[in-house]
Amino acid sequence: MRALIVLGGDPPQPALLQRCARRAQMTIAADRGLEAFDAAGLTPDLLLGDMDSVREETLARYAARTQVERLPCRKDDTDGVHALDTAIARGADAITILGALGGRMDHAMANLMLLVRAHARGASAEILDARVRIVRVSGETVLRGAKGNTVSLIPAGQARGVMLHGFFYHPQESFDLDFGYPLGVSNVVTQDEARVTVAQGDLLLFHYYAGV
Repeated sequence: MRALIVLGGDPPQPALLQRCARRAQMTIAADRGLEAFDAAGLTPDLLLGDMDSVREETLARYAARTQVERLPCRKDDTDGVHALDTAIARGADAITILGALGGRMDHAMANLMLLVRAHARGASAEILDARVRIVRVSGETVLRGAKGNTVSLIPAGQARGVMLHGFFYHPQESFDLDFGYPLGVSNVVTQDEARVTVAQGDLLLFHYYAGV
């Protein structure tokens, strides 16, 4: 089952949210993510969060229209973690996350780690906005029709045995990536079908494109 989670970072374009919602069997707004649903004219299946950033008037309009799960304000994890765990607990095995980028850098980095957390719990996840798709490379990731696009590879710790096919840098050679040395930034896809494989570790793939 596919779930859509909308977080409180830079709001997604309404058209993007609407397209993602049509593909999803479950939709979750995390706190200020409700504002994005409102702008797109949609109602989430679940509103979750400590409600410290969604406007009171927006919250009041949706409180009777959707399920609401309030989280305590005094916590040291994020609404995004709870939204992800809730989606997986309710049966989601494929998750699209919008509104994960922009705003505070620490929140954006924490949201990137949701991709690693999803994998550890048996689900796949992607972060989307109008310019980029971010995924964790699980064994192999294939990019089709991406010739000329920019791709960056950032390990969450260390990634061993990285292999690239159809890229300008490091074609068909095995190498390792370490978080302390940004070797995999701004590679370019050179073929209509490109492949990224990793033998071990958590590797995040940033695919920049013109639109979705």
